[in-house]
Amino acid sequence: MTTFAERADALSDQLRDLEHQADDGDQLFYCAYLLGLLGLHSAVEGEGADTFDAYFEQELKDTLEAEGVTEQDQSRILGLWQQVTA
Repeated sequence: MTTFAERADALSDQLRDLEHQADDGDQLFYCAYLLGLLGLHSAVEGEGADTFDAYFEQELKDTLEAEGVTEQDQSRILGLWQQVTA
């Protein structure tokens, strides 16, 4: 079974690939935002890709709200999250 750290690493790899292909500053920001948050949560103990995804998505939503990220940016960051977890 996949550990949380392994899942975070795999998602980070996907985000880095998207970051290298990004052609605008907003996309770079969204990738960097998710990469930073993944780095913070990759040390959480647990197993299962789906379990990590659900845990991280809730943490992401809570963080976006707490940091006062605009609704448009929240939507785009969550959309990018959905893209890499699909």
